[in-house]
Amino acid sequence: MDTDNARSTAATPLGATNRRSFVGGVGAATGLGSVFERLASHHGGAGNDGSGNGGAGNGGPPPSGATYHVYRSNGKYRVASAGKGGVEFTTAADGNAEEAFQYAFDQVPEEGGTVVADTDEFRFGGPAVMGDGTLLTGGSGTRFVASATGSRIGFTERELDVGHDLIRVRGDDAAVTGIEFDANDTRLDNHAVQAEGCDGLLLADNRTVNGFQMALSFADCENVVVRGNEVIDPNWYGITSRGARDGLDLRRSTDALIQGNRVTDVTFNNIAPYNVANFSVVGNVCYRGGHSLIACSPSQQGTIVGNVCRDLELEPIAADPGGEAGLEIEYKETHLSDEVAGTDNETSFDITVANNHVENCGVGFISRTVPVDESDEDEYRRTKRPYSFTVTGNAINDCDTGVLVRSGADGVVATNTLRANDTQIDVRESPFAENVQTDLNVTRGA
Repeated sequence: MDTDNARSTAATPLGATNRRSFVGGVGAATGLGSVFERLASHHGGAGNDGSGNGGAGNGGPPPSGATYHVYRSNGKYRVASAGKGGVEFTTAADGNAEEAFQYAFDQVPEEGGTVVADTDEFRFGGPAVMGDGTLLTGGSGTRFVASATGSRIGFTERELDVGHDLIRVRGDDAAVTGIEFDANDTRLDNHAVQAEGCDGLLLADNRTVNGFQMALSFADCENVVVRGNEVIDPNWYGITSRGARDGLDLRRSTDALIQGNRVTDVTFNNIAPYNVANFSVVGNVCYRGGHSLIACSPSQQGTIVGNVCRDLELEPIAADPGGEAGLEIEYKETHLSDEVAGTDNETSFDITVANNHVENCGVGFISRTVPVDESDEDEYRRTKRPYSFTVTGNAINDCDTGVLVRSGADGVVATNTLRANDTQIDVRESPFAENVQTDLNVTRGA
């Protein structure tokens, strides 16, 4: 932060009127008690050693007494801590909210702390970066708004506004909760929240609107919880382990829970845990996408359970062989990082797909292999296919194909209910699909 743009007001405590503007508006309306209760519940009240001290790797920081409030007063941003005055930024509050939040993040002590954003609109000119043990939280009416940094031709061959990340998480045991992120119609090179290299991350009860290339993103992270968020109209991906920049993209993550989110109006995948091991995608609602709504490409040892996937109605861009699906597991050569290429983890395996409702999609569930060079397709469908998957208890309705296994091995497709699909189950013949058992599925014409 440019210290020339801020001055200490510690010698002059904030007046009662200003205090009410953020204590009344943030303390009560934000519901810090409920935030802390969620975090305490998430931590289980104790560390792994049973000491009650919390600990790393549990998806966010425990509550801390170090609290910093970011708010606006008299046209300027201020950062105050526990009634001891604070810092007033001498430049006008106009597209520079990242300065105030960066200052607050930098004040968080080693043992952790909380940064509370007032129930107000904050306009950013660039990203702010969170470190270890930091909880960033807002309340009803807290909005972070991005700005355009230029424009360029995107993947769709249209000129789109380029933006910037709003919040970057670069520390362990961090959390972002209760904030609406507005991309301001910027759709390239940006995220609402982007986490990298974190052990213990919680993204909960946020809302993203009006763009972002990828809304909520994590890369090279472990112990991740993405829960209860609403993601509307991102450009490429909604909730994903991909990144909008090459240095972030497709870096492997582990131990991720994506639960209870609503994601809609996405050009590619609504939820995309790519290169993730030990994961669970549970109880999400995904609709209106351009590519498969929930896609593992590749991921291993996880579950996709109890989700609602419907209305895959946006025009697909370069649709993959077999069409797009409500639920997808695959090997796709363009999704491989150097870390996993040529290893067992280059394809999807040991995934359970159960008790989902899929409706009005090109394909209900698909297992497939997609090489870069079409001339490799036959060989790769034999040698790099998803395997050891279970598809059971799903209801799949009104699709062109209910279940399609273009390539796969050692799978089970059983006890699903398929209604009014043009083709109910299509398992391709050997050598592309081998040892795929189909039993006790119920099919109905309507």
